[in-house]
Amino acid sequence: MKKIIIAAILFIAINAQASNEKTVKSTVRKVTVFTQAAQVFRNATVNLNPGVTDLVFTGISPFINPASVQAGGKGSFIVLDVKHNIKYPLPPKPTDGALPKEIQQEIRLTEDSIAELGFLRDEMNDRKNALQLEKDMIVKNKLSQGEGKSDSLPVLKQAMEFFRLKLNDINTQLNKIKRKETKNLKDNARLTARLNDLKTYKNNEEPKERYEPVHEVIVSVSTNESVTALVDVSYMVSQAGWTPSYDLRSSTAAAPVQITYKANVYQQCGEDWKDVQLKLSTSNPNRSNKKPSLPPWYINYFTAQREILYPQAARAKSEANVDAADEEYSAMKKDLDKLSAAESAANYSQLIETMTNVEFDIKLAYNIPSDGINHMVSIKSSELPASYYHFLVPKVESEAFLVAKVTGWEDLNLLPGRANVFYEGTYVGETVLNPSIINDTLELALGRDNGITVTRTKLPVKESNKLLGNEVTKTITYELRLKNNKGKALNLIIEDQIPLTQNKEIKIEMKDNGNAAYNDRSGLLTWNTTINSKEYKTYKFSYAVTSNKDMPLSMY
Repeated sequence: MKKIIIAAILFIAINAQASNEKTVKSTVRKVTVFTQAAQVFRNATVNLNPGVTDLVFTGISPFINPASVQAGGKGSFIVLDVKHNIKYPLPPKPTDGALPKEIQQEIRLTEDSIAELGFLRDEMNDRKNALQLEKDMIVKNKLSQGEGKSDSLPVLKQAMEFFRLKLNDINTQLNKIKRKETKNLKDNARLTARLNDLKTYKNNEEPKERYEPVHEVIVSVSTNESVTALVDVSYMVSQAGWTPSYDLRSSTAAAPVQITYKANVYQQCGEDWKDVQLKLSTSNPNRSNKKPSLPPWYINYFTAQREILYPQAARAKSEANVDAADEEYSAMKKDLDKLSAAESAANYSQLIETMTNVEFDIKLAYNIPSDGINHMVSIKSSELPASYYHFLVPKVESEAFLVAKVTGWEDLNLLPGRANVFYEGTYVGETVLNPSIINDTLELALGRDNGITVTRTKLPVKESNKLLGNEVTKTITYELRLKNNKGKALNLIIEDQIPLTQNKEIKIEMKDNGNAAYNDRSGLLTWNTTINSKEYKTYKFSYAVTSNKDMPLSMY
């Protein structure tokens, strides 16, 4: 037993003596970018001598997470330990080297010039004080103030003339002194700045070093022989991430819609990623991974109102979310204008779906500098089936809007993000893709289409009065006329409306909905139809408004 202990002590002592530190030059080879962080992978090829060696990896980001540091590699060696270290370099000791002679001579001349400027300021101050005293004496003179007694008017005129000329002369000299003082101060500031530069003179060839904290990763390895090894380190950094964006393209009103999935990768972690292999992950490592749990939920009379109302509040919130979804869905139908398209590097990525998230392995090498600017990376491109229809609201617009109904997007593992919409190579506008609220069909407005003409005409109003009472009923009729000027049949969705009322004294009745689907809660009329090439179609709808004939209506 004693022999074993002694052998172990000798082994530790030998290895401790053989331990040495070696700084290695590493390169960032690949990076996994999460939505709000990144994992950096570095490696270095090193020659190891027998014993224990501390390999120091420098150039590490100051935004490193020390708990995430890992090490590994390939070769005949053992990783004993890996840790994060912060090194604080000491500033250089001041040198006693003398300044060059020409610099010393210029310092002496500059100091003499500054001293001469000081003497000139003293002279100007003395002159200015004397003039000011003389001016005060004239102003305070009793004769100038009209308090003196004069024997004659000519004497008084001569005295006032003298005071005027003298004061003008004094003021002129004071202004000249003021201008000289301003110039003196500027010269003094310029010479003082030059003197400071001369006294802090440094040779231009002297290296300008930065003395900031240096972050390092130290990997302790052990080997029994001299080997060449590949050592890897990885660590998490903040100040990095990516956000999704999309391009939606349609070439014709019969073609599928092409969706290009893109990533805006950014990082400002203090180290440049040059020619790195990127992997994009949809997970966020900063979120808590603790599984949730539900505490007991008690219900009682009176005292438990909050718990009783909780399910209702949840339903109300759910209904509010549905309303918000409907608003955004409606906005997407009317939010777009005109765009253009091009191929990307989307074919050079591979989707890897894990149990907890989705990863996109980018096959092309990318340069992502530490500048905090978004750098576009193409992830993948897919074609989705689409059907098209023309949407018309004659009350608001006399032109039709081409709309594409896209399906099959649920399998693309999309994240919420903005999307640029293109139709026939033209930029139409921008929409928002949010998989959490979009239905199984995505509708994209692709711009106006003047191939359909539509008119909305109000026909003469029919009015009838009741024999008894003061009520009057007015029947309003609108006529919609459409023509398809295109060379093919088109699918149409037409919307119009009748008014609603919140006043019990006003009654509104639908007389003829013109074969439209009528929603009595919103007053909306919807026609879903098909119109052939060069065909005319006419729709009429009527409604009656009964109100007090002595009270004018704001709208009908």
